[in-house]
Amino acid sequence: MSRYDVNVILYKLKKDAAFRTRFQMSPQAVLAGADLTEEEREAFVRWDTRRLNELGGSLHLLVSIPHLGAH
Repeated sequence: MSRYDVNVILYKLKKDAAFRTRFQMSPQAVLAGADLTEEEREAFVRWDTRRLNELGGSLHLLVSIPHLGAH
């Protein structure tokens, strides 16, 4: 697992509106260069917050990212 990389992406999703918009449009494209396991990548694509948290994603970041609840 790459807990650090998961949290870097979560932080970018929280703080960078343009990155968040690109993620909403095509999460696969945004994550293409990220150093993630296939399981982490799939959790992001499905926006499975429970699984992202289990994989080491900060709960604080997960609940504070705007506009991804319906993703």
